[in-house]
Amino acid sequence: MTNLKKSLFWIAFYLLIVLVLAQLDRSDTPIINFAAYFYLVAIFLVPVMVFVPSLNKVSFVVPMIFWGAIYFGLSQIINRANTGSMDVEVIVLEIVILEVGVWLSYQLAVGIQRSESLMDVLAQATFPHWAIELDAASEQINIELGRSRRYHRPFSLLVVRAYPKDDEIVREMLKSLQRDVLTRLSNARIGQTIGESIRQSDLLIRDRIGRFLVLCPETDLERAGFLAERICRLVEERAGLHVNCGVAAFPDEALTFEDLLQLARDRSKQLPEPNTLIQTKEQVVK
Repeated sequence: MTNLKKSLFWIAFYLLIVLVLAQLDRSDTPIINFAAYFYLVAIFLVPVMVFVPSLNKVSFVVPMIFWGAIYFGLSQIINRANTGSMDVEVIVLEIVILEVGVWLSYQLAVGIQRSESLMDVLAQATFPHWAIELDAASEQINIELGRSRRYHRPFSLLVVRAYPKDDEIVREMLKSLQRDVLTRLSNARIGQTIGESIRQSDLLIRDRIGRFLVLCPETDLERAGFLAERICRLVEERAGLHVNCGVAAFPDEALTFEDLLQLARDRSKQLPEPNTLIQTKEQVVK
């Protein structure tokens, strides 16, 4: 059994134990009279630990302290005498069960993260490209914006969005693992295609939700539109995906990278038909 399967099994077993204890506590003479807020924290911590990435990127001691603090905070707010036993043994047992739940959830979250990283590596090896993550590109973005301001040079940004041509195909691939692998391979293929279409001076970035951004120094709005058209055509030919590209120019249309990015994203959503790209500066402004 793989580590991920083991983590899933133990999390399911942990939740089952908590639910069984909750049912026993509902009887007239509970075996262990746990506080009501204990069950709330014990169940709620599992999805939070799994779906909040920042909690599994640190040492497991940090989330243990975090959830312990939440438990003690609730014990100060809620009168425990009205919801459960005041015995020290029961309180210690509650803390132990909570910390075990935190540790199991942490292991599951780490296993999922490692599986996703492995799929990214496989996709990258299949369709190699040199896109970097948006967070890692912040320094380079600031350098290019500063250079454009200082020397009054044109600067443009492309946002590339892709989606399947046939929605029926998507409905046939709703199994989570297959869909995830397909998405990652498609993104890697798109990144490879874009990387082959742009200049070495351009910066290829991938944002937090998988869209690709292209920073184009020394490129005005019209030339960026032509580049977007070529990228969309190549991605559709090679990956079989519909593509919309939004283009925005600095400093004519926005003075900060956040505003530039938002404008380009909005334009990529507003295009009425896939591959209907802006040909001229006047059409982009419209």
